[in-house]
Amino acid sequence: MSPKPYLQLVRLPNLFTAAADSLAGWLLVSSPPAELWHWPPPANWLVFLLSPLRGPLGDLRHWPWLMLASVCTYAGGVVLNDVFDLEVDRRERPSRPLPSGRVSRRFAATLGVALLVLGVTAAWAASTRHGLSVSLVLTGCVIAYDAGVKRSVLGPELMGACRGLNLLLGMSHAASLGGPACWAVAAAYATFVTGITWISRSEVEPGAEVKPGVVAGVLLQNLAFLVYLAACVHPELFPGHDPRLVPDRGGGPLFLLVWVLVVNRQTVPAILSPRAEDVQRAVSVCISALVALHVGLLMNVNVSLGLLVLSALWLAAMVSSRWVYST
Repeated sequence: MSPKPYLQLVRLPNLFTAAADSLAGWLLVSSPPAELWHWPPPANWLVFLLSPLRGPLGDLRHWPWLMLASVCTYAGGVVLNDVFDLEVDRRERPSRPLPSGRVSRRFAATLGVALLVLGVTAAWAASTRHGLSVSLVLTGCVIAYDAGVKRSVLGPELMGACRGLNLLLGMSHAASLGGPACWAVAAAYATFVTGITWISRSEVEPGAEVKPGVVAGVLLQNLAFLVYLAACVHPELFPGHDPRLVPDRGGGPLFLLVWVLVVNRQTVPAILSPRAEDVQRAVSVCISALVALHVGLLMNVNVSLGLLVLSALWLAAMVSSRWVYST
């Protein structure tokens, strides 16, 4: 039995981005312990690299549980989305695992519910200040989206809220979820994902000359980029900022500006293109940019081994998307 239909069902590439959300949130609010700097450089970096439970990630006993909660909640959400959309997919996407018969609807429904329950359980096991409450709100939003809100005008906004809450889940061990700067970044991230969802809705629209959904998506995504660029200018607003770990002139703004060009190069032409393949290509590039937003900001906030792990998750998402679709 091939595992590919099941990996397609849970959107394997996107699971890496879900894990990256919680890691990025964790890094934005976690500063390195003071004792790391008792060793003279470069010995302090050697101590850090040889001590995986210490360093710029803070205490790692909790973060793996938050990562598991993020991944399970996302996977459960997309599986149940396909269960609810089975009749629609039979008409519009007959090659997907459920309408093609490669995965049964009963199995998918059971798997989706089990994953959501596991996600909440993992958030509870993390034992962070706000982990369980954020997870319960996130799960409620996921269920509401799958059950029908996605078909309304609020669908893209609710999808964006789910990813913003996923980022906040990684911040759940911090007092007040990291403070206003972290809330602003989570809102910007939600805005970017809302833009992706508006663009993806245009994939099945009739061949209109101008696609309003793509226009809305492009505007929202560029607004999110502006917030991230502004956050890079004031990294000291984030609890996880430590100037000893960040160069005097971090490369975050330049990195984000490159991604502004990369994303707009695909999304702006899709405004006038009636072809579904152009919209699909634009959505794929936007999904690739999700982790890029985190990486760009953290280049100015917390340059650590955690940033390398985040980049590895990003690479895994892009590589696996060549084998398993991400939309």
